[in-house]
Amino acid sequence: MEREDIIAKIRKLLKLQYSAEKIGSTGEAFQAAKMVQKLLLEYNLQMSDVEEHGQQESTKIVESDGIPYADQYGNTWKLILLNTICEFNLCRCLYNGQTRRMNILGTEANVIIVKDFYQYLLKVFTRLSMERLNEAQNEAIRSHRFLTEDKKKDYVRSYLEGTSSGLRENYECRQATVAETGLVLCHKNLIDDFCKQQQIRLRKGSRRSFGTNEAAYATGVKDGRQVNLSQQIGTDSRGRRPQIK
Repeated sequence: MEREDIIAKIRKLLKLQYSAEKIGSTGEAFQAAKMVQKLLLEYNLQMSDVEEHGQQESTKIVESDGIPYADQYGNTWKLILLNTICEFNLCRCLYNGQTRRMNILGTEANVIIVKDFYQYLLKVFTRLSMERLNEAQNEAIRSHRFLTEDKKKDYVRSYLEGTSSGLRENYECRQATVAETGLVLCHKNLIDDFCKQQQIRLRKGSRRSFGTNEAAYATGVKDGRQVNLSQQIGTDSRGRRPQIK
């Protein structure tokens, strides 16, 4: 096969990869990336040899608008949730303690996907926190106990912090493919270069708060583990969103 034919094939695979990433079909994206890597190695080519202008734009790192993380149940859980989603979806989370806002770093397609999934899980876990609180209150009543307003708030805060730990375990139980590992390394390097150019200092938030309600935290971990990641972020082929199993 002629060199130009190989380059044309790789370009088609790259377009497939970027299109799949944009709609959240990461399985298809990873397979395309795997084929790209194989052909590059086999024919001794570099990405610079095959990328067209539009594809170079697809790998350009961008920074999202600020997302507030201040919350009545503490300023930790939203920060950790977004950081967890970013870590496992080719992005990185920045935060500013003064403005209490977060930003997502990644390619434009991945930033959109991560932000969308974050907003989705925000609603899911907030709704579930109220349901779990009602369950805890009913259990307390059966045991002739009473939850004060402070205890209710601590319960919800602890539950919400637990969801991110469960979500992390959920992601980590998936076996990463060679293509996934290659994509992670590629995007990490792109983001690192962007941060150096923009002189951005990277920081992460703390994992847990003091005074955690262990039962509520464990319930949050359980619900975080139950998020269906089989289709990853976004909708599946039938337009459905990820659900709690």
